[in-house]
Amino acid sequence: MESKGRGKKKEKGSVMDRDVLGINCRDCGRVPDPASAECIRCIVAEIRTHGCASRIRLRTGSDIEISGPAAEMLCELSFVDGLSSSIKTGGKRKCRSCNYSPEKILGIARESFPVPDFGGARGRLMSFRPTDELCGICVQRTYRSLDQAELSMSELSEKISSFAKG
Repeated sequence: MESKGRGKKKEKGSVMDRDVLGINCRDCGRVPDPASAECIRCIVAEIRTHGCASRIRLRTGSDIEISGPAAEMLCELSFVDGLSSSIKTGGKRKCRSCNYSPEKILGIARESFPVPDFGGARGRLMSFRPTDELCGICVQRTYRSLDQAELSMSELSEKISSFAKG
């Protein structure tokens, strides 16, 4: 008779199987806690990589499954996270090295994800004075991205509150 652990292939990474996103948490080193910021960051990153699912399964010794409104909200959170990381500078060397590049400014907001620091990111950007037209356009795009991400996050927070109230 073979024990449960023998003969099984060791799972690597995450896998989308129909409507279930299976995330392998065995190599993480932490106890999976879907309410913790670390787990939420990881789940959101996996959703961004593999796409939204109606069920999310955290694969451990004893699997944890997230479904219904909680899975929907995590998918929406991945969309908001995508908004705050999708803007690109166009690859110019000057832009990439700028301390006010969209990636660096949006990185400030994302550091505290899942509760982004939009105020801190805006504050940093407000201290910058564009030196040319290209910088001015980039700053405006960054402000618009911050606004859109913050609006989406606000809508998601309201939705979470309404689900919590029942």
